[in-house]
Amino acid sequence: MIPDSLRPERLLTINEVADLTGLAVGTLYHFVSQKRIPVVRLSRRCIRFRQSDLSDWIQTLTQGAR
Repeated sequence: MIPDSLRPERLLTINEVADLTGLAVGTLYHFVSQKRIPVVRLSRRCIRFRQSDLSDWIQTLTQGAR
């Protein structure tokens, strides 16, 4: 079994990110097109999101609002 520290981070689909954030899929695609949210491009039409990048992104938005 691979230790957690060596296991690669799971990449999330846009539907999983929509469920986690409460944002609509269309809104997420809009944010991606505007480069407002960090994304991993696996190909021209295939995108995924790192959970750690999303956590950091949400944290910057939260800190900016205070």
